[in-house]
Amino acid sequence: MAQRSFWCKWMVSCGMMLLVGACTLVFAESASAHGYIESPASRAYLCKQGLNKDCGQIRWEPQSVEGPGSFPQSGPPDGQLAGTSRFPELNVQTADRWHKVNIRGGNNTFQWYLTAPHATKEWKYYITRKGWNPDKPLARADLELFCHYYDGGKRPPNTVTHTCNVPTDRSGYHVILGVWEIADTGNAFYQAMDVNLVNGVSNVQVPSAHHKSSIGNYRVL
Repeated sequence: MAQRSFWCKWMVSCGMMLLVGACTLVFAESASAHGYIESPASRAYLCKQGLNKDCGQIRWEPQSVEGPGSFPQSGPPDGQLAGTSRFPELNVQTADRWHKVNIRGGNNTFQWYLTAPHATKEWKYYITRKGWNPDKPLARADLELFCHYYDGGKRPPNTVTHTCNVPTDRSGYHVILGVWEIADTGNAFYQAMDVNLVNGVSNVQVPSAHHKSSIGNYRVL
């Protein structure tokens, strides 16, 4: 009887360990999604590259700009859309605070690098409206949706590319906000891109060395 009792306790103990291990794996799976936009280079990625200065912790983890999902109905509050509450340095918004990436309107490829892919609901891209004020904190009212891809819970590869038609009815400094909505958590990842948008000009000179970027295929000459 003592031996049987020992084996019963051992089996129960093993079962509990397996259950805890499985739960740990599930939790790690749900918590491990991370990624950033590398082209056109995002604000966070340019912090990693050293082109954006005084960025705080995001310099070492551009993939970690995570916040509440279901944007824009939910998500980070206005004024925290670029860095969420985790990286307040990214939320600073002025006309000359951030390095600009030069792109043209029309079809552009947006490329994410996922350090930890995860089941995905959708990808959304917003751009600041005509006449927005670049010296005020970024708010929902400043943004309009221009591109959307629905994944329906599929797990993406490490590199994800989307072709989006960037508006051609505005020029100059604009912010593009990419949102990666996770399928089975309540969170999303946010990536702000500071772009010098060029439309209606056949031969464009980069405005200054401070704003010039040759990362990716978006240098305008």
